[in-house]
Amino acid sequence: MKTIKVNFVDFWPNFNKIDNYFFNLLSQKHKVTIDENNPDLLFFSVDYAKQRERNRYINHSCKKIFYTGENVRPNFDFGGSIEDPRYSIGKCDYAFTFDHTLDPRNFRLPLWVLFIDWFEAPHNDNRDPSCLISLESLFNRNADPKNKFCNFVFSNSTGERLNILDSIQSYKHVDCAGRLRNNMGISIPGRADQQHKIDFLKDYKFTIAAENSFYDGYTTEKIIHPLSVGSIPIYWGSSTVEADFNKDCFIDASDFFSFKDLVSYVKMVDYDDALAAQYQEASVFPNNEIPDSVRPESVLKFFEENILC
Repeated sequence: MKTIKVNFVDFWPNFNKIDNYFFNLLSQKHKVTIDENNPDLLFFSVDYAKQRERNRYINHSCKKIFYTGENVRPNFDFGGSIEDPRYSIGKCDYAFTFDHTLDPRNFRLPLWVLFIDWFEAPHNDNRDPSCLISLESLFNRNADPKNKFCNFVFSNSTGERLNILDSIQSYKHVDCAGRLRNNMGISIPGRADQQHKIDFLKDYKFTIAAENSFYDGYTTEKIIHPLSVGSIPIYWGSSTVEADFNKDCFIDASDFFSFKDLVSYVKMVDYDDALAAQYQEASVFPNNEIPDSVRPESVLKFFEENILC
């Protein structure tokens, strides 16, 4: 067992250095410790607070690893930082992103993967993400009839979210329980990855699961949350989503010529209990198998063969 010294900087608020996906992953095989002064591996993200803590390590010999849950590209080659209106992206040696790419320095690790409880770590509601989705809930799905129609839980209006919402509401009322278009008088408390949201979704036949932008590979927790509780996602986002999830367990808005056509189909599924049950009972993953590329052993292999060697 090797001792690996790591540090994490420029991540989102509530990020826990000793209880996160990468710390727990590496701990499956190695002794992992936090060393803020002399790490072997420095993990950093898009610098939400623009504090650029990573700059302390520019001349340090540690391997620099970029992780993003946002739809941005890694900076492998530019010596400085790539500045975005919202993010600051430092130069890295390796990256874990949404991208489908042949660049050997990049490993595709979409954000939805981090929401699964791979390591059976004791629950910590302050962990971000909270890792509330068990593998059991994805393979033995809840196909019980739902007593509510459709929900919409968002805080910002990016992408096609509002267009999809307005189209579906032309057919039937949608419960909006986030800050955006709230029509329930109350908002779901806590972060969007916590138990409050999971409990809310489980009563609904449909969940609007729209990403904030359309990009190949950019698939977040938006789709896996409803899938874990038997709610049918109405998905908009990555055109390669079927590489991650079985096309028979969700409704892909991109399959329709218009949102009007999408609503006609949602209406049909809403009326046909047998058709709705087919979506709820379909396997979550293609061929009922977790894609090999996102299994923890595959990610750990990438570390062993490329980063820890």
